[in-house]
Amino acid sequence: MDDQQKQVIGAWIDAIGTIISAVGELRELAGLNDINKKLVAIGDALQAVGPMIIGTAQIDDPLNFAGNWIDGAGAAAASLGAYREYIGVGDEEGNLRIEFLGYIFQSMGASLSALADYLAGEDELAVGNALQGLGAGLEAIGAIYLLSDRKQEGQPITALGAILQAIGSNYNAVVVTRDFLRE
Repeated sequence: MDDQQKQVIGAWIDAIGTIISAVGELRELAGLNDINKKLVAIGDALQAVGPMIIGTAQIDDPLNFAGNWIDGAGAAAASLGAYREYIGVGDEEGNLRIEFLGYIFQSMGASLSALADYLAGEDELAVGNALQGLGAGLEAIGAIYLLSDRKQEGQPITALGAILQAIGSNYNAVVVTRDFLRE
């Protein structure tokens, strides 16, 4: 598999993961509580795999390389927190703190990638990554509200963040695929 194929495959795995996570967060917002954390855990796990596949591509940009791996590590942490909550391991507050930390790292990683893409003149990818960074940041803010027992305020912010991540990630997947098909 060449580097461009890794980027396309990783981008689509990430995009699918963001959609699954957004569905889980929207279900939580709607009060449907049976499998929400499971969906978020699966979606965040895919969001971890996608950027890490992209991170294995040979690129000369250390900011983008670091951004992908930080984003992937953050998504893995968020997935772990959601999964632990789903299976009932540990206390809810501790698991939410793990998710919060994951969202912070996702936001940092996507923001680094946005900066790297902007500096490289890849404006479309910069926009997608900036949306992902903003979305993950909003999820972190929502987690702070949830930690403060303010679910009424926190859940809509978390859902909005998940939706923004999905928009940014899917936009990037389309851009990367379009560029791949042109070459």
